Amino acid sequence: MKCFSLITLFLAPPFFSCPSLLWAQRGPTSSSRSGVSMEIGIQVRNADGTAGPRGIHVRLEAAEGGSADDCVTEQGGKCQFHPNSTGMYVVRISQLGYKEVSLVVNLVDSSKQYVTLDLRPLPGPTPTDSTDFTFEDTVSAADLSVPEHARREFEKGESALRENKLDAGISHLRKAIRFHESFPLAYTLLGTAYLEQKNWKDAQAALERAAALDRKSAAAYLSLGAVFNQTQNYRQAETALLHGLELNPNAPEGHYELAKTYWALGRWQEAAPHARKAVADLPDLASPHVLLGNILLRERNVQGAVHEYQEYLRLDPNGSMAQGVRQMIEKLQGASTPN
Repeated sequence: MKCFSLITLFLAPPFFSCPSLLWAQRGPTSSSRSGVSMEIGIQVRNADGTAGPRGIHVRLEAAEGGSADDCVTEQGGKCQFHPNSTGMYVVRISQLGYKEVSLVVNLVDSSKQYVTLDLRPLPGPTPTDSTDFTFEDTVSAADLSVPEHARREFEKGESALRENKLDAGISHLRKAIRFHESFPLAYTLLGTAYLEQKNWKDAQAALERAAALDRKSAAAYLSLGAVFNQTQNYRQAETALLHGLELNPNAPEGHYELAKTYWALGRWQEAAPHARKAVADLPDLASPHVLLGNILLRERNVQGAVHEYQEYLRLDPNGSMAQGVRQMIEKLQGASTPN
């Protein structure tokens, strides 16, 4: 499934959707099995079937955006996760030199699962995800003062990102900033490039700098909110996203990110209008349909939830959430069938 950048969320056809999973609810307000320890055991294997090496980074992803946990394999290629709530999760390996692999894990019906991930070596450098970039944020006074050599580097960086050359794009943007430190557009685009690389630390630093240089940049604040969602800093995400939406109330991706924030905080009633706004404005973007489906279940609207899940499958039948969504549809339809 294509992963998009928030940089255009209010300027061009929106194209940002972070990986997310059905029904995983995190945080102290999440529903969990009282007194039951949740566990996901991980076994990483080499291509020849032998136990994987020490030091492989494995990521656990949960509901509607972002990492739920991380672990690093020990001797024998093993590690464990202990989620604090029931739900559908994804375990993922994105290791340099290997193909990305992932598996859906169901902690709705069971408190413990054991999964095996097979390392698949790449013949060359690890490819980046296919990504389109456009960049048309509001030009600030600081941007108007950018010298020509800095602007040329910025344009080279923008062009490289359009061609999915993230490393080259980042290099040019960093040069543009070296030539002209007060360049908010460059910082914003640099931050979204880091966001695309899942480099949360550098993304946050670049976007905070962009926001400091241009307090009216909705793109900077909304992208920053997306970073905070990924790092589970939901209170900071809420602050950044609310400010970004104050600057641009019609940014559908901003509403989607804020819906994810409220869902993660257990405030699903507040998430509802933002999820509905995202689905209404972005009907062909798959992942918001899952979040809206989850909310409709909380509203006891099973038929509406199934419809949204089916819309997700229609739009992204092979997406990272597809297996979990199908399982949930089967469960809901089975429960509604008379014995």
